[in-house]
Amino acid sequence: MINRNRESWDALILGSGFAGSLTAWILAKQGWRVLIVDPERHPRFAVGESSTPTADFLLADLAHRWGLRELAPLATWGSWKRAYPNLVCGKKRGFSYYGHSPGQAFADDAEHSRSLLVAASREDHLSDTHWLRSSVDAFIAGHAVRAGAELREQAQLIRASFDPRGGRWEGIVDSADGRQPLRAKWLIDASGGAAATAAWTNNPADQVWMRTRTRAQFAHFTGVKPFAAEICQSAGFSGDDAAQHHLIDNGWVWMLRLDNGTTSVGLVEQLASPREQRTTATNRATSSGDGPTADSWERLRSYPSIAAMLSEARRITPAAGLVTSGRISRCRSRASGPGWVMLPAAYGLVDPLHSTGIAHSLSGVTRVVDILLGETSRIPRRLAGYDRDLRSEIRWIDTLVAGCYRALPSFSRFVAFASYYFVSAIEFEATMAQDPTRWPHGFLECGNQALLAAAEQSWRQVGDETVDERRFAESVRQRIEPWNRVGLLEPARKNRYAHTAAPKYAAWVQ
Repeated sequence: MINRNRESWDALILGSGFAGSLTAWILAKQGWRVLIVDPERHPRFAVGESSTPTADFLLADLAHRWGLRELAPLATWGSWKRAYPNLVCGKKRGFSYYGHSPGQAFADDAEHSRSLLVAASREDHLSDTHWLRSSVDAFIAGHAVRAGAELREQAQLIRASFDPRGGRWEGIVDSADGRQPLRAKWLIDASGGAAATAAWTNNPADQVWMRTRTRAQFAHFTGVKPFAAEICQSAGFSGDDAAQHHLIDNGWVWMLRLDNGTTSVGLVEQLASPREQRTTATNRATSSGDGPTADSWERLRSYPSIAAMLSEARRITPAAGLVTSGRISRCRSRASGPGWVMLPAAYGLVDPLHSTGIAHSLSGVTRVVDILLGETSRIPRRLAGYDRDLRSEIRWIDTLVAGCYRALPSFSRFVAFASYYFVSAIEFEATMAQDPTRWPHGFLECGNQALLAAAEQSWRQVGDETVDERRFAESVRQRIEPWNRVGLLEPARKNRYAHTAAPKYAAWVQ
């Protein structure tokens, strides 16, 4: 059934995850008529739960600038727990990494050559957070609706075309109530990997250039045991109160612990190279290159310390079983065009390794609302700049992540190359602590050409086995020296860094 009454909106947002809903909340609060369309219904399972100091700065700034008082407490663990004790999150003091070997229980030494702990905050109450996305996404979507946006769940945009003369989209939304024709001035894609606008905007995938090639299996569990206390406490905080990375020969396992006893657990593995996939295709004895093999998860049994943590774990969501991804890294040709714009997760994604997803999404919300609510005559030029910036950001994150995978199975090389991420994040956070609206070198320093050149040199070396591990680590330490505020890779630090983030922006949210 088609409703003949054509609705008119200022913005049609595809996707009601936290980024789409936050965009809707801000626009609706500024008087825009906003419709959010989503094929699913809240609450729903999602991963991408690990926030960072970068994300906290951006979230606090959005709350401050747009008067979103209800959002502000989510910027730190302490303020979140005080304001919303029933909104599920987890304490995240920083990042922890452990190098595992098949058939051997985890063991470290006095130099911590098999572990790395990087604390972001000084104290628990200033900590970052892990988000239970089903709770947080629903929370933000609810506030968007209270601000005046309309949310239609279990609905899809099935047809859309842009009229350049009228500067409007004409489309049809299909839902349980039938098919509804509508007009919208702006089409905002917040649909993540679905890239829901691609069909209407001639925006094909463009990801052959990406260096990172990984896949994942994941779910939420109860009963995941803590890691050894004597290992975790040696940096002044528990390594369980962190984004926990258990490195294995061909990838890693994430463990993100939430305050209600839930733990997000995921296995990320490297995909075969295109050449290796072509060789495998001639044999056809194995599964396709873009999906984990049936025994990928079972292979964790060969790592005794990981197997011990999961020995009493029980999957709680999703009920249907482990989620299995294809290739994670992806990118589209463009991020914007006449009457449309994509938020970062719809435009491109690299990998969960450095927990950049929430921060990058929030950075996109910040820029898109600034552009759309700014001077009309400047919108096309500013969107073109946003398009260029997103490509630079995805390229930089791709390098930061791919270099770490290239280092495996060497834990020492991994730690050395990971330093490029940490100096980028620390430098960017220091910039935002001064002025969160001004990024001279772009998101995560993606425009810092000297830093990019240093990382590229290390990229070429990291997989070169003729360069020994100590020499490689020393070469990275020397290259990052201009930006190394916390002594990364200094031997005396023994892979322990007690406080790395700049003082939190907008102390009033705490």
